[in-house]
Amino acid sequence: MGHIIREGYDVAVRMGALNDSELISRKITDLNWVMVASPSYIRKHGLPRTVEELASHTGLRYAVGGKPWPVAFADGTTLLLESRFDTDDSGSIRRAALAGAGIAYLLRVTVAEDLAAGDLVQILPQHALTRIPAYALHAFGKQLPARTRLFIEFLLKKAAEADI
Repeated sequence: MGHIIREGYDVAVRMGALNDSELISRKITDLNWVMVASPSYIRKHGLPRTVEELASHTGLRYAVGGKPWPVAFADGTTLLLESRFDTDDSGSIRRAALAGAGIAYLLRVTVAEDLAAGDLVQILPQHALTRIPAYALHAFGKQLPARTRLFIEFLLKKAAEADI
């Protein structure tokens, strides 16, 4: 992660478990995952009401290094949906979900407006999913410049105000 500093950035935001690093971290929030589908997908394929029913649906999967991520429930169970689309681009997954291509597993923050507008519907909201921590990282130690401190405080405030 030291390359962030060599490239001239003051702060980086990272999600997930942090590797050992020379950078200082400040936890911003825990982000929520949601499963979503478009109303057109639900009209055509039905709304899954149980995890068992969900298993028979088509997924839109996020993949890292060619390995798709399973849906991870808070109780520790996971489910790898059959897929018609795997990618490492969450924006493409969102667009495919909006187009009715399947059920997507995305961060709530990336689809909050789509949910509010009714363009996407949350699937199995009664089943809690895992959360992922988000951190601000910097290399300033205790001598944090005011601009960096204010930016991190801004992130903390916005995260506290948002339903993410």
